[in-house]
Amino acid sequence: MDPAIIKSILVKECYTIFTNRRDFGLSGPLKSAVSIAADDQWKRIRTVLSPTFTSGKLKQMFPIIKQYGDLLVKNIQKRVDNKEFIDMKNIFGSYSMDIVLSTSFSVNVDSLNNPNDPFVTNGRKLLNFSFFNPLFLITLLCPFLIPLLEKMNFCFLPMSVLNFFQDAITTIKKNRQKGDHTNRVDFLQLMVDAQSNDNSGGEVAHGYKGKMAYLLDLS
Repeated sequence: MDPAIIKSILVKECYTIFTNRRDFGLSGPLKSAVSIAADDQWKRIRTVLSPTFTSGKLKQMFPIIKQYGDLLVKNIQKRVDNKEFIDMKNIFGSYSMDIVLSTSFSVNVDSLNNPNDPFVTNGRKLLNFSFFNPLFLITLLCPFLIPLLEKMNFCFLPMSVLNFFQDAITTIKKNRQKGDHTNRVDFLQLMVDAQSNDNSGGEVAHGYKGKMAYLLDLS
């Protein structure tokens, strides 16, 4: 309840003390995600990502969010006009999915009306995590097995889904670097621009890997 303590934790001492979170392992490609990375790696990724979240950059993405807000209203109005029951969880879940996919990957998907789109189906698989997952229970009860499971390439999240998004991001990134984009502002474009401006350093490839993991983490 004390704003001064909140500021100390989230701003003043964020880079020095409150850096690491608990890592359960078996993260696959997400081991470089900002929510999992630790110490100097976390600081480096955080430093690269922070400029993306300035108020000016976020305002540039507002038209994308507004576009899907208008689509949300149309979808609800359509069901009201037809006197249909409305599943609010499904509608707002689709709305959130559309915004995440569009602002992260520049993918225009109306997930409510196109539920079989590959980005939608893989996105939902990514979010469909159960604490009763046998792999999660094994690591919880027998944490000493985590190093062995990591060497065997086990992952809490479906590798097919992670590979799908990883391939999609790589393809979109290559197209963006060739100048193939419609002047829209999204997280991926801002990160590609940041990488282009940082080409003189030796951390470029590793930096992109962290950014790619961050986008998967964001979704």
